[in-house]
Amino acid sequence: MFVQNISPVIVTFGRFSIRYYSLLFACLFLLGLFLTNRVFKQNNIDTDYVYPLFITVFICVLVGARLGHVFFYRSKYFLAHPAEILMFWKGGLSSHGAAIAILIGVFVYTRMYPVTFYQIGDALAIPVSIATSFVRLGNFFNSEIVGRKTSVPWAVKFLRYAEPDGGPPVFRHPSQLYEVAIGIIVFVTLWTVFKRKKDRLKDGCIMYLFLFLYFSLRFLVEFTKEFHTLDPNMPLNMGQYLSIPFVIFSAFMLFGRGMIEEKPASGSRPKPYKKTRKK
Repeated sequence: MFVQNISPVIVTFGRFSIRYYSLLFACLFLLGLFLTNRVFKQNNIDTDYVYPLFITVFICVLVGARLGHVFFYRSKYFLAHPAEILMFWKGGLSSHGAAIAILIGVFVYTRMYPVTFYQIGDALAIPVSIATSFVRLGNFFNSEIVGRKTSVPWAVKFLRYAEPDGGPPVFRHPSQLYEVAIGIIVFVTLWTVFKRKKDRLKDGCIMYLFLFLYFSLRFLVEFTKEFHTLDPNMPLNMGQYLSIPFVIFSAFMLFGRGMIEEKPASGSRPKPYKKTRKK
């Protein structure tokens, strides 16, 4: 068992402080930029489109993830404290809200640039999968989104977490670290499939595979997390209810239409791509 008493603040300069959460958030975007640029090159997509894409994704993640947390998990609290809605650096982001916002942002982006929705969805799925690990690691340092009470050997006592009943800290599942592992597993799976089968995969396959794997595993991990639901009598928590539509839709799109596309006689299937920007 482990006692977590790590300060979420790394260093402070006067009124300015650097937090683990903010640092990890910055690192995930730098890594995401590198990975997306690499995927673009391997798919013969102009890398000039990477930077405007990441500006779009950055805005969508901040807005969508924060609003998802506000409306899905703590609507009553933020109605009473509306000034805190934009304080995303204090933690409190929803992966479901981020996913919805990114999908909308990608759709808008493809109306402006000569790339398809599936091309961008596939390119983003790989960096987004590992990005989830960075976010959850930040949650661990913030002592938030904790797991349920447990006595397993790897349980963690979060001394900086305020117990709902006002009592002393107890040992809980390190559910944040479970989700760190999920992100790594999904990333390795997607990268392996992409490297070995990219010339034969149907457009959108990587994106749907990410949605299916991540939210299926997320559904299972939710059983170890502190309960957040619409009603205490409901059998599942909020994270599980939000994951179900993603799992069902991605499974239908992934397995219903198949993953592998037959190669054309000339070799690898061509990618729809133009150099000119849409007007």
